[in-house]
Amino acid sequence: MTSGYAAGPGTVEPSRRDGSWAMRTASRLIGLLPTKRNLNGTDWVNATYPGRTYPSIAAIPWTFKQTHTIQEKRIDGVRTITVRPLLGATRSHIIYTHGGIYINELGRPHWWIIAELTKRTGAAVTVPLYRLAPESTYREAFPYLVSVYREVLRTADPADVTLMGDSAGGGLAVAQPWAFRDAGLPAPGRIVAFSPWLDVTGTNPEIPKYDAVDPMLSVAGGVQAGLWWAGGDDPRSPLISPACAPDEMLATVPPTRIYQGTRDVCMADATVFRDRAVAAGADVTMTVYPGGFHVFPAFPRLPESREVYADIAAFLGRPALP
Repeated sequence: MTSGYAAGPGTVEPSRRDGSWAMRTASRLIGLLPTKRNLNGTDWVNATYPGRTYPSIAAIPWTFKQTHTIQEKRIDGVRTITVRPLLGATRSHIIYTHGGIYINELGRPHWWIIAELTKRTGAAVTVPLYRLAPESTYREAFPYLVSVYREVLRTADPADVTLMGDSAGGGLAVAQPWAFRDAGLPAPGRIVAFSPWLDVTGTNPEIPKYDAVDPMLSVAGGVQAGLWWAGGDDPRSPLISPACAPDEMLATVPPTRIYQGTRDVCMADATVFRDRAVAAGADVTMTVYPGGFHVFPAFPRLPESREVYADIAAFLGRPALP
């Protein structure tokens, strides 16, 4: 067993030294990349994203194609992919919204996550390729995500549907049930979020101490991306920043599991969301991994990641096909 634990109420302190040897090594390697430096201010994102050529998703790995059926369709004109394992399929259906601070497309590590999820749970996984900022905003994303959910419900019972996502996609996973409710649709069975981004304003006073040890992310560039995603609306609106939702909305959150590391700027707002949701009466558990970097389950071979996926498999169960 590794050092993941279900954190109780209150602040979890950042840590750069804890975690397995593999986690610490991966953190050091990630720190060599330019990502954090690029996000440390707004100059790089402002020079890179407005007016860009719209990005393409990472190609589906050929090995993945050997073990899954792959279906693509257009929902509301947006490319949407559903994958199903050829062996060991169950009734579970995951809707997986990828991260990337709302401005980056689905990358190769997201396919690693999806492959591990299908292997561990037997679930079909639908991947909504929602339109990104700055070209688009949350106002276009949520009607599309409602349409995706409505399509999934044609063949899946709501209780068998799990909303999952990482980072910004984790924020989308948490917020979608509110949009579904407004559309007159039933709530999904559960939510799973990896390092969810739950408040795009970056104003939590606890953030700087996590920023100091996070090898990947910094705040300023992310806040700019969040403002693009908000499209001029209040960035504290619940569909944009779920941690800011009123208590009556938080009380309706489906059973939720959050997997979070302590070397991650998203820890501060994940803690706020967990505490507020639990106080409102929701079933929200956050499992914390000391030394874990942002979305560490994207590296499934880490010992901490293996523990995360085992816990997810238990959370979803393996509901048999009819």
